[in-house]
Amino acid sequence: MQTLYIIPGACAFGSMVALEWLHKPYQIGLTTPEIRKTPEFLAINPLGKVGALKDGDTLVYENLAILMYLVDKNPDSEIAIPVNSTSRIEAYKWLSYFSSTLHVAFSPLFYPERFVSENMIDDFKQKMLIRLRDVLAYVDSYLGKNKYFVGSKLSIVDAQGYGILRWSERAGLLNDYQNIANFIARMNEIPAVKNAQNIEIQKTDNLVNSSFVGYHKF
Repeated sequence: MQTLYIIPGACAFGSMVALEWLHKPYQIGLTTPEIRKTPEFLAINPLGKVGALKDGDTLVYENLAILMYLVDKNPDSEIAIPVNSTSRIEAYKWLSYFSSTLHVAFSPLFYPERFVSENMIDDFKQKMLIRLRDVLAYVDSYLGKNKYFVGSKLSIVDAQGYGILRWSERAGLLNDYQNIANFIARMNEIPAVKNAQNIEIQKTDNLVNSSFVGYHKF
């Protein structure tokens, strides 16, 4: 049994969708700041962060690592990305970009108190908003020419990109980037994405053909 530990609405969403696409039983562990400080959780990820995956005796954390672990463990599945292929290179590129640039551009805007003192927050947020707009403009331009992030096929990269790009609405920016808005609208119609959304908000009665078996009990 695989268990993925998440924060609802956070960046482990792509891994949730990947598990849905694998059609194998899995659990979700909904975490809180308190849970992530417990010995049980720290034994899974000593950094006290999500996403984190427990697969038998195998422990994987960091979203890029989780996604590629699932890909490599299931080479004949729907989520497969062939080794030494152009698609694999593109997947690495975009997953790295999402982690090192896209995610990082949102964080200071949402949690400015982690970076500056209170009297500097307003000015800091304005500067970070400029940076975020540059990042979103790059992604929006790409999506204006490409339906998917990797080749002509829906993949885990799209699922992970969606999980972070949906924060554009929270930031009040989604209407400024039509191609991102169209991408999010397309992803919202995918059954695995709908299931992952419902699992996040604990509306499991709405699941359709899901391999989700329940929530991990801490």
